[in-house]
Amino acid sequence: MARPSEYDRFADIYQVWTDTAASTPANLSFYVDAYVSEPGPVVELGVGDGRIAVAAAIRGRSVVGVDLSVAMLDQCRLRAQAAGVLDQLTLLNADFRDFQLDQPAALIALPYHSLGHLVALDDKRRAMAQVFSQLRPGGRFIFDDFLMTPLLIDHMRQVQLRAEYQLANGADALLWVTSLVDEASHSIKVVTWEDELDSQGALVQRRYRRLSLSWLEPSQARALLTDAGFVIESCFGDFAGTPFADASAHEQIWLARRPT
Repeated sequence: MARPSEYDRFADIYQVWTDTAASTPANLSFYVDAYVSEPGPVVELGVGDGRIAVAAAIRGRSVVGVDLSVAMLDQCRLRAQAAGVLDQLTLLNADFRDFQLDQPAALIALPYHSLGHLVALDDKRRAMAQVFSQLRPGGRFIFDDFLMTPLLIDHMRQVQLRAEYQLANGADALLWVTSLVDEASHSIKVVTWEDELDSQGALVQRRYRRLSLSWLEPSQARALLTDAGFVIESCFGDFAGTPFADASAHEQIWLARRPT
């Protein structure tokens, strides 16, 4: 059994979190198209609540989903059941660094900056090596990571109202976020707080959640992939498939292959 995850406490607000992220529509279609076009076994690391995997399953694709958080896997099962595609998902509670598949994958994807949950560079290196070991010859690995710029860092450090919504009990809620960004260590501590309000708008309770994240410079991502044995096919600067360029990129999206 994998160790507890920070996302176990984050699961109940995760759909609000992703629904209000600027990159969500673009990364959803990018990954779903990649999954559907692959005829061999497809694996999603950090499957979360199944936002991407279930959308791919609706289009007929079977997916193996791996996640460290039991609570997130429970959310994924609920989403898949509601969509009528639970039988097309195989869910594994495991760590990126040591997951084991029943058969080698044709495609392993790590969407939504999720490699960043491994904060230490050595842990990212272990994950890359494990992905390589679980791919069949010729299999592909796709992942995206933050492209940290001064503008993005400044934005992340601000206090932002992320969403306004209703809780299951009918109460109004506000979701706030800010981040502590350490440029020297490439680490991010995301701090969210959810305010539950009464009918008069007064604060009933506030709940904090924290996530530990990190990022790679593009040169580091390239080196990790190469050191693990991958052949790099492409690096995109956005989910439309624009070739990566320092001056214009918004993301770093890597497509790599295990040699045949």
